[in-house]
Amino acid sequence: MQLVILPPDRDTITLVLLSNMPPDDREQWQLALDPDWPLRWRNYQLSRGPTGAITWRLSAAIREHYRVRINRLITGRGGRPGPGDRPYQYPPETARTQVLLLAQHLQRYPGLGGVRRDVYALAQHSTRVWQSTHPGQPYPHWPTMPYLPYRQPQTASLSELDGVLK
Repeated sequence: MQLVILPPDRDTITLVLLSNMPPDDREQWQLALDPDWPLRWRNYQLSRGPTGAITWRLSAAIREHYRVRINRLITGRGGRPGPGDRPYQYPPETARTQVLLLAQHLQRYPGLGGVRRDVYALAQHSTRVWQSTHPGQPYPHWPTMPYLPYRQPQTASLSELDGVLK
């Protein structure tokens, strides 16, 4: 068994207990990789990558939030105009600047494999929306997201943690 302590979020500390043994009948546990109910922490959820490796990725709600935001930045409203409505779009330079600022914001997320794939998918979505709404205009090129370098995990015995958690 291993206990993982995630960075604090305001006054809350998240503890994740990793085990390769089935839990006792008296305890209620949740499978962290359950596709219907994955482990979520802040804007992330735990999932398996294409090779089966466990990774963090952006949560479904955050991915949808950014897709809608990209639509609104590029089109001005985030949706198709209603019948009889004239579509409104930002001027191409304004839209390009806004999309690149969002891309710069997404570069601050950690460069884990799942998060990188999600940001790449958002960049592809941005390109498709741009090409459909600004034909003939060059689309904004998103910067390549940096990898998160591997770092050796920090470990401590329970006796050392006992003083920290009190």
